[in-house]
Amino acid sequence: MGSFDLGSRNLTSLLSVVTLLLSGSACAQNEAAEDAFSELEKIAADYKIEIIATDPRFPVATTYGDIDGKGSDRELLKNYARLFAPEFTLYPPELVKRTKLKQIVLCEELSFDGQRRNAVPDFEHNTLYLEVRRGADNKTYLRKVIHHEYFHIIDYMDDGRVYQDKRWAALNLVDFKYGSGGRNVQNLGTTSVLTEKFPGFLNHYSTTGVEEDKAEVFANMIIDPAYVEDRASKNHVLLAKVERMRDLLLSFCPEMNEEFWEKVRRMKRPDK
Repeated sequence: MGSFDLGSRNLTSLLSVVTLLLSGSACAQNEAAEDAFSELEKIAADYKIEIIATDPRFPVATTYGDIDGKGSDRELLKNYARLFAPEFTLYPPELVKRTKLKQIVLCEELSFDGQRRNAVPDFEHNTLYLEVRRGADNKTYLRKVIHHEYFHIIDYMDDGRVYQDKRWAALNLVDFKYGSGGRNVQNLGTTSVLTEKFPGFLNHYSTTGVEEDKAEVFANMIIDPAYVEDRASKNHVLLAKVERMRDLLLSFCPEMNEEFWEKVRRMKRPDK
């Protein structure tokens, strides 16, 4: 009986320790989540935009089709916020101001006109929608999506056009013609994979439209600048595109200067 009592007291003590550990772990997780959400609040304040991470309203009607989706759970939002924050804060506040961005919506099951998407730039409502679950196992891809889709907004605000850019298209070889747009290759898993298979382009997705070519150059110049620089050093078409990208961004926003690109080069990401 005495042995049993001792075991019971030990078991009770053990359970208390486990409870404390679990409680401590839960508190740590809650603190991490709060830190992540606090960072989003700070970004919203610094950039004078609204970041919607809970209870997003869907569907949203646009001229070209409805944007649909749903809210996400706290853990996914926390993880995405920690990935999103260092990427978005690379941008000078003046750039965001000039693009007239009003809202960023973090959500799940995002779709545009019935087609699943990882992000949707809504030019009509000055909003950027970002999917937090789909593709979450590939953080590099998610990071590129942020910059790729935000560039579409930059591109639109630059001159009011996205799907036409004669000056950019003229950088390609004379016999090249773009495809039918990124919409038609959304189900092709390798389309955005970096490859040397398409001279003058970073990947297959870049060949689908001038708007996707520009956005892929921009996104990869930020996420993988060493790769882009290496490829550009070997191909005059790609080099011309990198130089043109720098010029058009500088013309649109003076803060997108060499200091910005140096900050990009210095950035260290833990999972790269």
